Amino acid sequence: MKKITLNGKTYKLELTLNNLRDFGFVPNKFGENTELLSNIVAGLNLGDAFTLIDTLSKLLKRYKVKEKDVEQAVIHDKNSGNLYKVLIDFFKTEPLTKQMMKTINPMITEAFDKIKNPMEQMAPKE
Repeated sequence: MKKITLNGKTYKLELTLNNLRDFGFVPNKFGENTELLSNIVAGLNLGDAFTLIDTLSKLLKRYKVKEKDVEQAVIHDKNSGNLYKVLIDFFKTEPLTKQMMKTINPMITEAFDKIKNPMEQMAPKE
């Protein structure tokens, strides 16, 4: 079970069917659900703050943590960069998303590697 700390409080991350509904997942729509999870994971891989805050807000909803509190915690916490990886690992290990992640994560990783390698070659040398 993954745990995160925001504003000095520790929360257990747990993925429920209600969380999936909050993300927009619907029964028997595997293509749409896979696309939704792909977008979340891609945003987290890119370090998109909006994706991070939205994902955390939905996962912490049961603790009655407000989105503005999540936003402030992410803005002011020096370690918030670690949360991206924690959430990606979380989706990889949670029973409700584990199987989808086995399919989509390698594709996302490969796509980002293809983008990253040419960009690194173009970057100015120090």
